[in-house]
Amino acid sequence: MQVRKARPRGEGVNFNSFNMRSNQSSLMKALVCVGVMLLTGVSCEKMNVGESDDVSRANVVLRVGSIEQIPFPVTTRASVEGSCTKLNFHIYDDEGERVDYVNQKIDDADFGTASFQLDKGHYYLVVVAHSGSKNPSFYANEKVTISGNDLGDTFWCCDEILVEDEKIYLDLELRRIVSMLRFIPTVTPPANLDHIVFRYKGSKGTFNGLTGYGSTTASQSVNVSANSDDSQYEFYMIPRDEDDMIDISMMAYDDQIRGLGGCSIDEVPVKRNSITICRGNLFDGSENSASVFITVTIDDTWGENIQINF
Repeated sequence: MQVRKARPRGEGVNFNSFNMRSNQSSLMKALVCVGVMLLTGVSCEKMNVGESDDVSRANVVLRVGSIEQIPFPVTTRASVEGSCTKLNFHIYDDEGERVDYVNQKIDDADFGTASFQLDKGHYYLVVVAHSGSKNPSFYANEKVTISGNDLGDTFWCCDEILVEDEKIYLDLELRRIVSMLRFIPTVTPPANLDHIVFRYKGSKGTFNGLTGYGSTTASQSVNVSANSDDSQYEFYMIPRDEDDMIDISMMAYDDQIRGLGGCSIDEVPVKRNSITICRGNLFDGSENSASVFITVTIDDTWGENIQINF
């Protein structure tokens, strides 16, 4: 019997094998695979493929042991039930094809534990924990998408599984892959403020399932409900790497979609497991340069607060 911990953040996973496998398949096979994945997509509310009530018959048993978590204002490492309402366990073979998956909701009796009966061989595991209204779409093991404004606090892990004769019990440690951007106005917001639209180029809810980093550079738009009594406005995004920076513009609107003023901030640093705090006049229509202040916290919480005054 094998009992081991998963490597957090994909440590030790041989990512080169993922890059090589596409060269080993014919062009026709690749096109067919992509077409099938795009057509079937996995927005997996309806299916619970691969679940087994009889764990003793499975040869791979996965259990979520810990998740980075932040119940404001206290930061802790919390149980899975206190961190998310949905879990997605997806297993792929060396060709990048999904061979099995389990999707769970918090009211499932086995929430946090998934079991599989797999043939002998080498596999890759991608696990996502979230509280969105829908499950992510898994188009291939290197692309996972959380659509629309459904992105919230999101956790992930990736690991390799080698199935041989012995049964495998794998304890998983999921890590936060999002950055939170928090905007604090230093002037009184417009009285008729209804919402703020934030725009930037980068990754929003699409990420590489092998690395946990954002995988797009598209133009993004985030609509945040707001009113004049709010003291801060915030949203989540998934950084593309450890040193990601984005240029952000924002515009405030009333309920008739009339502009009330805004501003832009260049080179805003974003890191996963960190909160970037932007503090200044959000409504004066200016372009601002940022001063960055970083405070490091302990490893099992939000990793850093990045403060920008403009």
